[in-house]
Amino acid sequence: MKKEVKKKSRGMSAFLKAKKKGSAYYEIIIKTLVFITMIATAVSFFSIFTVYLNLNYTCRRVVREIEISGQVTSETNALFNQLKSNTNIGSEADMSVSANYFNAAQKKIQLRNTFDVICTTNYRFDVFTPLGSKPVGFDIPMKVKLTGMSEKYWK
Repeated sequence: MKKEVKKKSRGMSAFLKAKKKGSAYYEIIIKTLVFITMIATAVSFFSIFTVYLNLNYTCRRVVREIEISGQVTSETNALFNQLKSNTNIGSEADMSVSANYFNAAQKKIQLRNTFDVICTTNYRFDVFTPLGSKPVGFDIPMKVKLTGMSEKYWK
């Protein structure tokens, strides 16, 4: 009788050990799914930083163009529109220039006078998309303000 109980207890401990070994597979599967989800989230957040860096680059290029030419012209706006279409900053991106103009009609900035260029855009971050309806998400406003100094002397 004792031998039968020992055999049953051995069989039960073997069953419990086998069950513990099987749970390791479940743990690995769950950890892998969590890791993949974290990587996918990080990649989706990375696009936000890419848009911000492109907006910063666009603003720096516009500032440099104004520094060299010493004025805000249609070429400045054309450069901004070209950079807007070549980068992924969004079609609603906007640029504004604030300065003390030497000649306000021609928007000329005198040598060593400073000016500010402000570039803004909104980035739409979609959290998820339900079946058959619009994506659920939110807009992230982005703003870059850079200061430049005119390198052109106007007589």
